[in-house]
Amino acid sequence: MPETSASSASLSAEDKRRLVGRLVTEIETALKARDFLRADILRNQLMDADPMALSEIIKINGLIEEAKTAAFDRDHLAIWNKLYDNLSEEERNGLFYSMKKMVVPPKKLLFSHGTRSDRIFLIERGQVTIFFPKDGQNIILAQMGRGDILGGCTFTTISLCPVSAVTHTEVHLMCLEGGATRELDDKFPGLFDKLIDFCTASGRVDEIVRNKKMEKREFVRYLAEGVVAATVLTAEGQKTDAAFRGDLTNISMAGACFAARISKKATARALLARHLHLSFACGVNDNPTTFKVVGRVVRVSSHLYDDYSIHVRFTRQLPEELIGKIAPGEV
Repeated sequence: MPETSASSASLSAEDKRRLVGRLVTEIETALKARDFLRADILRNQLMDADPMALSEIIKINGLIEEAKTAAFDRDHLAIWNKLYDNLSEEERNGLFYSMKKMVVPPKKLLFSHGTRSDRIFLIERGQVTIFFPKDGQNIILAQMGRGDILGGCTFTTISLCPVSAVTHTEVHLMCLEGGATRELDDKFPGLFDKLIDFCTASGRVDEIVRNKKMEKREFVRYLAEGVVAATVLTAEGQKTDAAFRGDLTNISMAGACFAARISKKATARALLARHLHLSFACGVNDNPTTFKVVGRVVRVSSHLYDDYSIHVRFTRQLPEELIGKIAPGEV
């Protein structure tokens, strides 16, 4: 492969012209082999080698998009036409070639209830069983197949998986991972929002969970006011230097929700599934009710600007008497 590092800046005009020519030839060879990943890498090298080679860069950009469109899986396009109809050709190609084709054998877990996942699965063939673990049993909620989306609920929100999914038969699917999604959003601003809109409109898992009332709260949730000081814990339960404060909005014997200001979405997402040491000060300022407890972050809800709601489940239940002191009314 031609060298296109910083040394290309010191090349003579003739040597640079030869390097550009070799890169163009290699890109054309990669496109004939449908090696689009290599073609994209070489295109970047071409732009680094000579940013002023505009005619070659424009030509290569056109060739790559044409080749990607020509190789597009028509059956895939037919299944997911509602998604692709809202995308430009560049967005469509970018999304399709960022996904991985997977063939998963029967009885394989795709994701588990209460765990993290930032992947979307688009089912193209086969059957997937959706179930909810409750009281030591797995309650089957639905069978999903061709044209169904899995993982949309954890993709569109910062939350843990609300259900588990296991392959019932051999399943053919396309998988989009969180890292690829963030790269796509950098390259195609607005594409991420279009994906969220599609998952929200077409995903069925959240609706199934709501209708089956699987996530019904065990304890009454009460409105409450107070200050929460949160410190992120290590996997071993030791305090880290990462700490922040928030305002309590509601609480139950099993968990709480508090508002916090977080400047970066990546930081908010990193809180998911982490354990926090929580110090509460509730009630009147001159004589607050204080207590400490450890909680696990199960959901982070985004609001306007940098405002978030942090939802935690306590590792131990709070006494009912304590709730009575700090909570004036039911939500």
